[in-house]
Amino acid sequence: MRSLRNAILAIIISLPPLTLASQDFPLSYSSLGAEVGYVDAGTSGNGGSAEDDLSNDWEFGLNFTHQFNPNISLLLQGSYAEPETRNLNLDVELWRGSIGGRLHPTDYRLAGWRPFAGGGYSHSNLDTDLGSKNEDMLYLEGGLHRMVSPRFLAEAGVRGRLEVDDDYIDGQVFAGIHYVFGRKFPAAPRPRQPLDVARLSTPPADTDGDGVEDARDRCPDTPEGALVDEAGCARELTREIKQTLYVEFEHDRTEVRPAYYPEIGKLARVLKQYPTARILLEGHTDSTGPASYNQRLSKSRADAVMKVLVSQFNISAERIRTSGMGESQPIASNDTAEGRARNRRVEAIVFGTYSEIMKKTR
Repeated sequence: MRSLRNAILAIIISLPPLTLASQDFPLSYSSLGAEVGYVDAGTSGNGGSAEDDLSNDWEFGLNFTHQFNPNISLLLQGSYAEPETRNLNLDVELWRGSIGGRLHPTDYRLAGWRPFAGGGYSHSNLDTDLGSKNEDMLYLEGGLHRMVSPRFLAEAGVRGRLEVDDDYIDGQVFAGIHYVFGRKFPAAPRPRQPLDVARLSTPPADTDGDGVEDARDRCPDTPEGALVDEAGCARELTREIKQTLYVEFEHDRTEVRPAYYPEIGKLARVLKQYPTARILLEGHTDSTGPASYNQRLSKSRADAVMKVLVSQFNISAERIRTSGMGESQPIASNDTAEGRARNRRVEAIVFGTYSEIMKKTR
């Protein structure tokens, strides 16, 4: 269709005069443009079919591009050509659709032009007097483009195409002009606020004396001497809570002897002081008797200490876990009566964290 070629040429000729003034590229944008290219048939022309007999010719295209960010863009192109045949004297119409990606350096410029490199896929249809044929091609390209006005972009470059099935290569030089829309630019810098002389002459109010003026202070009642952040709130330091208890038992018994109540009470006070802390009670036995029996006995001893914490010291059962370890973890020799007595025990481990206000250093 020579009419399509003539229309594209008319579009390019009718564009407003452009001056090669230095323009910044938007961060992202879309564009519609017209392209003209000269195709070197290259290694085609070696066979007897129409596609192997094409001569060099002009190709005209319509392009859509989208720049996702300063470094990556997408190209969609539809193009048309009417190449001559070298030997077969056929009328040929070539339609081509292409999709590809481009890479752009962020800062590098060549005399004001920004280079690009890309590649993609093309599908071509050749319509001749002898019939029609489709071709799949891969291409690589490189070139330069430049913002010649706030709304127009010019580009020029070269492409090389490889036909996948017939394994021939052709080349193309091209140039085009694009109308740019959907532009996004970096945010403009915020203007400086005028100097408030009256504010400088009167010190800002700081009611709690933490060094942050009341207008910015989100925590107006900070304790005296506390280290604060930029919002006037006290900085807190998180620490781990560790507290261990040992309760020993008589042979084959699960009753908690009253002598251990004061130690259990100390543990209860820690739990009340840090209400987010949890406790694990581990029961143990000596090696006397079957291991399976000792396992159950150790769990019963842990449960007995738990009952004391709940009934005598009002600690919530939901904060307590119990476990029976049996005779697996002795802390003394089971060969002596004294060692066996030490092994008949419950160990309590408190775990959790708490935060405390950090103080200023003097």
